Amino acid sequence: MNLRQQLLLVCLSLLILPAAVFLFVGELDRNLRQSQERETQSRSTAAANALAADLKWSDRRARPESKTLFAGLLTNGILLDGYAHDWSAFEYQSREFKYAHNKIAVDQQDLENANSFVTHAATRYGRLYLFIRVNDDALVYHQPRLQKIATGDSVIIRIPDTSGKIRRITFRWSAPGEVVGRFYGDEDEGERPILTDSNYRAVLAETAEGYAVELRMPLPADGQFGLTVVDIDQFNGPEQWSGMFNPGEEDDIGQLKTIDTQVNSILTSLTEPGDRIRVFDSQGWLRGDSDSRMPDAVIRKFDPADASIFDAVMYRFIAWSLSKNLSAGTLPEIGGGKLGHSEFEVFNDLADGVQFLQDKYQRIYFTALARIESDNDLHGYVLLQRPRASASAITEAAILNLVKIFGLAVILVATCFALFASLLSFRVRRLRDQIESTVSTDGQIKKRFKRSNAADEIGDVSRSFDNIVTRLGNYTNYLQSLGSRLSHELRTPLSVVATSLEGIDKTTLDESAQASLERAGQGASRLQKLIRSLSEASSLEQTILRADTTVVDIRQWLFAAQEVYQGVYPDREIAIDSVDDGACPVEASVELLHQMFDKLLSNAVDFSAEGSTIVLRLRRQSTLVSVMVENTGTLLPDNLREELFQPMVSERQVRDDQPHMGLGLYIVKLIADFHHATVSARNLSQRQAVRITIVFPLAR
Repeated sequence: MNLRQQLLLVCLSLLILPAAVFLFVGELDRNLRQSQERETQSRSTAAANALAADLKWSDRRARPESKTLFAGLLTNGILLDGYAHDWSAFEYQSREFKYAHNKIAVDQQDLENANSFVTHAATRYGRLYLFIRVNDDALVYHQPRLQKIATGDSVIIRIPDTSGKIRRITFRWSAPGEVVGRFYGDEDEGERPILTDSNYRAVLAETAEGYAVELRMPLPADGQFGLTVVDIDQFNGPEQWSGMFNPGEEDDIGQLKTIDTQVNSILTSLTEPGDRIRVFDSQGWLRGDSDSRMPDAVIRKFDPADASIFDAVMYRFIAWSLSKNLSAGTLPEIGGGKLGHSEFEVFNDLADGVQFLQDKYQRIYFTALARIESDNDLHGYVLLQRPRASASAITEAAILNLVKIFGLAVILVATCFALFASLLSFRVRRLRDQIESTVSTDGQIKKRFKRSNAADEIGDVSRSFDNIVTRLGNYTNYLQSLGSRLSHELRTPLSVVATSLEGIDKTTLDESAQASLERAGQGASRLQKLIRSLSEASSLEQTILRADTTVVDIRQWLFAAQEVYQGVYPDREIAIDSVDDGACPVEASVELLHQMFDKLLSNAVDFSAEGSTIVLRLRRQSTLVSVMVENTGTLLPDNLREELFQPMVSERQVRDDQPHMGLGLYIVKLIADFHHATVSARNLSQRQAVRITIVFPLAR
C-alpha cells in the first residue's frame, strides 16, 4: 500500500464524525417520537372530552345491519347521468344487497331469478346521492297506459314526511333516462292520486349485467331511510325485492347513518395538517371524519421534482433507515362505514397506548384511541392518526444537511490528503530516482547527487544522501586508484628485494637458510603477480575506452577460439553446441573478446574436474545472440549470483599458490558492458553444472 492509499485510508476515519452525529440524530428522533406519541394521546383525549361536553349523545333505536346504510361525505360534485365516473374518488366501499338477505325461507327458483344490487351512498350540501348497480337478467320497463305507479322494475325509497308518517317514493322508467320520484297522495273520494316531487330525481342507464341508477334526493330527517329494488321478470308477473325493507309492510323502514356535521365542525377545529380524526358511535358506525391527510413528501416539504438525484436517494435512504425498526400494524380503513371484528381488535390494542399503524399506501401514522364517555356511559370512540413524517421531517432534514456538509468536508479533506500524498510520493520517488541514477549497479558514482533545500524530513534525507554519496564517491575513487598506487609503490621495493635475493650466494648458506631464501623468493614472485593483476585491471579500463570495434561473426570466431582453447587446456574437453548454421554478426572488439573468454575459460577450468567437458553454446534469437560457457562442478551460492561480477568477489574454496583477487568476472562484465551485452550466471542443478551467459545484440 503506497503513501497515497495510506493517507486516503486515514481520511476514512473522518467518517466517524458523521456516524456519531447520525447516532445522535437517531436518538433525537426517538425522543421526538416519544413526544409525538404523548401529544397524540393527549390530543385524542382532548377531542373525546370536547365531543362528550359539547354534544348531547342519544343513541337512536338500533336497527339490524341489513337494514342500515352508511352515507359518506362527497368531496366532488355529482352529475346525474347513470354512470359511475363521478364516484371514482369516493373512499367508502359499496354496500351489497341480495334477495336472500331479509328472507327467512327462500325458494331456489326464486333465488336464481331474483336480482341483487350494490350501492354507494353519500351526502353533499344537505342532499343524499345514491349510485345503484343492479344485476338483473331481464329489465322490464313501466307501461304508462295501466295508470299504476309502477308496472316494471323499480327503485323504492321510504322516508318520513313532515308529519312523521312514512312516505314511499317510487322511481320507474319507461326508457333509459331521468325521472322524478312518484308517491301516492292522500285518499280523495276513495282514490289516491299519484303525485311527483322534483326534489327526488333519478337517471337509469342500461349495463351488460342489468342497469345502473344514479339518484339524488333531500337528506332524510332523523336518519330514517329505506331503499329497495323491485324486480319483475315479466309484465304483470310476481314481484321480488332486495334491499332494506319489505314493500308489502307499510311501516317497515331502515336507517341511514351519516357524518354528523356538528361532530365534524368540532373535529375540524382540532385537526392539524396531515392529521385525520374519526369518530365512531358505540355501535361502530362512523359519525365524524375530519381528513387533512397529504403525501409524506408534502409534509416533509420535499419536492422530488425540484430535488437532485442525490437528495432524492438520500431522502429515501434516511426515511427508510429511521423507520426500518418500526413495527407497524395495519390501519383499519373502515370502507363500509362500520367497524368490523378485526377493527375492534385493533381498537382493543390501541387501548394500551399509541401505536404505529400503516395504511394501504405504506404511510405510517401515530394512532391513538380515546373513549367518549359521560355519566359512565360509553357513547363512542375517537381515532386520531398523525403522520410519522411530521415527526421525522426535522430529523430527516437535519441528517440530509449533515450528510451534505460532512460529505463535502470529507471530499475536500480527502482531496487535500490525496494532493498532499501525491506531492510526498512524488518527492520520495524523485529522491529514489536520483539515488538510483547516481550510483550504478557496480557501485560506481555516475553523477553528482542533487541535494534538496527543503526544510522538512525529506529534505534532510536528501542532504544526508548527498553526504553519503559524496563520501562513497571519495572512497570509490580511493579504491579505484589503490591498485595503480600499490602497483607503482610496490614495484620498486619488490624489484630491490628480488634483486637482493638473486644476489645472495646460495653456496655459502646452509640448508635451512637456503629453504628460507627460497620461500622468500616465492613470496616476492607472488607479490609481483598480484601487482601485474592490479595493473591489468587498471589498464583494461583504459584499453576499453580506446578500443575500436568491427563487425565480427561470433559463430566463426567461437569455432576458431575453441581450437585455441583446446590446445591451452589439454586436460579438459572444449565442445561447441550450436544449432544455428547462419552468420551471427555482432559489433565487437576482437581483442576484448579474447580477454573476456580467457577469463571465462580460466574460471570454468578452475571450478571443473580434470577430464570434464566445458561446453560453449551458441543460440540466436531474432535480434540477439547468446553465448554460454557451461562447466560441471561446484554450484554457485544463491546469495552471490548477483555479486559475482563485482570487483574483489571470489568464491574459491580451495586455495593454491596462485593469487586470486576476484577480478576475472569483473573484467568480463566490463567488456560485456562495452559491447552493450548482458552477462548472468545460473546453476543447472540437475546436471550439477554452472552456466554463464553473455547476450550480444546482433549488428544491423
